[in-house]
Amino acid sequence: MLIIDLLRHTSGLTYQNRGTSAAHAAYPGSSLVAAEKLSKEETIAALARSPLLFDPGTNWEYGFSSDVLGFVVEAVSGKRLGAFLAERVWQPLGMVDTHFALPVDKRQRYARALAKDPTSGTSNPTIHHAGEASQRWDSGGGGAVSTAADYLAFAEALRAGGSFGAARILGRGTVALMTADHLPASFMNRIADSMDPAATGYGFGLGFAVRRQHGVAAMAGSAGDFYWSGVYGTYFWVDPQEELSVVFMAAAPGLIRLRYRQMLRNLVYQALL
Repeated sequence: MLIIDLLRHTSGLTYQNRGTSAAHAAYPGSSLVAAEKLSKEETIAALARSPLLFDPGTNWEYGFSSDVLGFVVEAVSGKRLGAFLAERVWQPLGMVDTHFALPVDKRQRYARALAKDPTSGTSNPTIHHAGEASQRWDSGGGGAVSTAADYLAFAEALRAGGSFGAARILGRGTVALMTADHLPASFMNRIADSMDPAATGYGFGLGFAVRRQHGVAAMAGSAGDFYWSGVYGTYFWVDPQEELSVVFMAAAPGLIRLRYRQMLRNLVYQALL
């Protein structure tokens, strides 16, 4: 397993809810579930016991890769992941409202989800930062909290090749490498098959799904645009050709979040002159 496998989700690691096999059942839930219930050491031990779905570098599957990458960052830097990101990314970009733990004095500003799904009437899950849960370690795979303005600064830095205002967090060549498609065509398109059917035609870079061509996908966009999404409905994408960055902050768990993302894409691109 190489660092690039962690970045592009070709490590063979998965999440428990990504399948029904005995291999999936061995995993410690999802990123947030593990961070809430297990210590960092317990999580690492659980992942060490969990079988890989395939040999690293031979296929794509979403899972604990980003969490393991966070553990690597902590080992190399000697700092907790949140402290490292604050120093290298959040503070230089002016992301003053981005944290892993929501500060007490900012709780009144946190947007709550609807209690029930408007399409099904079923109760929505309690979103991590809206309840009393806390993370025992900073999860590289999920659990940070932010604002639309903060996250837009991050997206704009990626669009501009690693800089935002006077701050530079990455080199232009590094961003180009991150936002290139790193998946061979022979790999299964698990992004479209198991996460978002509209993402047919997308490969994966070093942290983002990357559009391979203008057509094929069932959502508006341009070749080379890149995106990713959050479990509860958040979504962002960057379209370098259109000089466009979009951040969508929504608490819409369930399948309706996929529909909202398609609608948002169409609304934004139809508005361009």
